[in-house]
Amino acid sequence: MLRVKTLIRGVELFPSELERWYINKDDFIYIQSDDEVEICFNRIRIELNGQNPGLIQYSYGPFSIRNICNHSVRIQGIKFSCGIKMQKNFFTTNFEYTPFLSMIQKSATFEACCSGIIKILDHIKSPHQLEVSRDRIDPRLIQLNRYIRKNYTTSITLQDLADYVGVHPTYLSNTYSKVFNISPIFYINQLRMITAEELLSHSNIAIKDIASKIGYNSVSQFSSIFKRFHSKTPSQYREDSLKLLLNE
Repeated sequence: MLRVKTLIRGVELFPSELERWYINKDDFIYIQSDDEVEICFNRIRIELNGQNPGLIQYSYGPFSIRNICNHSVRIQGIKFSCGIKMQKNFFTTNFEYTPFLSMIQKSATFEACCSGIIKILDHIKSPHQLEVSRDRIDPRLIQLNRYIRKNYTTSITLQDLADYVGVHPTYLSNTYSKVFNISPIFYINQLRMITAEELLSHSNIAIKDIASKIGYNSVSQFSSIFKRFHSKTPSQYREDSLKLLLNE
């Protein structure tokens, strides 16, 4: 049974203004704006444009939506529960949103809207293979790439990525590698190494703090992966970078 907890119709957000909700366990949020906003939940930040609405579910905690435009934007949304549980930190913009919009606009009966929403959630929850063909890349892979670029400094596992698109981790890794010629974990590490190089060369931040800042759980993990990329430890890389700067 779907239960609506909060319904927002045409709330105006001024530049940099925040709208905050508190989420109970496994609540869903449907959110739509008429221009660019930033959604933040569980240390994840996602930009949502004015073209596609977003659908989110996560365990619990604060949720915020911030206007990142230099003019006011209007948002609409629904917070609801229905007993369906998605994968961890579920977020998608690839879904049929007519029943949600109909509920907000009251253009259909409440019962019809609820029925339509449940059908959509059941469809999303069913496992789907990622579509990869010569002429078409599954949009979930493109969305996943954006997710990685925005969140690579957090602690992301292959299981997290697989949950995000709703497939098995091994299948995701193989399919992603086939499309982008690089594994998703290698790509995450590649992005982290670029940031690490910059911080080691142009800052005095402690190496243990750099490791934490770019998403590693320990200095040893960071050092091991860094050495694989550069054939030297982070300390050696920093020393060599300093010598080069002094000799210029």
